[in-house]
Amino acid sequence: MAIASVVVATEAGSVEAVLVELARLPDTEVHGSKENQIVTVIEAASVAALTESMQRLAAVPRVTGVYPVYAGTDEAGE
Repeated sequence: MAIASVVVATEAGSVEAVLVELARLPDTEVHGSKENQIVTVIEAASVAALTESMQRLAAVPRVTGVYPVYAGTDEAGE
């Protein structure tokens, strides 16, 4: 299993709209927001799937950037 903590940057005033969209994404948990940044955690079966999830985050309307803070794998699950 792969996991990443990711900060999602949004356009000014768009956090609430982006939060609605993030709630629809699988394996994505929101842990908080402040100003135009949202802290999320993504879990995926592999690093490739984790990369795909981050690409989905970047494609959400009004998202201006996706910045990984931490990424790792559970070697037993790989």
